[in-house]
Amino acid sequence: MFFKKGKQKIGGIVKWFPREVVFSRHPATIKDLAEEIAHMSTASPGDVYLVLACLPRVMAQFMSESRPVHIEGLGSFYFKLSCAGRGVDSPEEVDRKQIKSIRVQFLPERQGKGKFMRRPMTEGVSLISWEGEVDDGKAAETTLLDE
Repeated sequence: MFFKKGKQKIGGIVKWFPREVVFSRHPATIKDLAEEIAHMSTASPGDVYLVLACLPRVMAQFMSESRPVHIEGLGSFYFKLSCAGRGVDSPEEVDRKQIKSIRVQFLPERQGKGKFMRRPMTEGVSLISWEGEVDDGKAAETTLLDE
């Protein structure tokens, strides 16, 4: 995973933070996922593609019934309401007109308990400092951080 140096003004003071680099020009597609999953299993890329293509519609169906969708090893997805304004003074005033949008919330899976809690999706991720421009995945200079 690549990160770059970014600044943000907090309370009138400029602070620097690491920020993720996203190569949005070339995101992994459903076809890419299907091919990789097919290499890891006995299923064909076409079979995997068909299953993955159905997944959003099936997830939306369950989530529209107010049921979160948990995918083992990945995490949970559920709908979250984004509301306009600052709320109302009484329960009787609550109305669907307050709802600005419906978003999908994702919670990565956590395994273990207490200090042994871990997130399988983020294990083994190497952090690499990105010093170049974000252009077709080529860096002018990178620095690998110790894990």
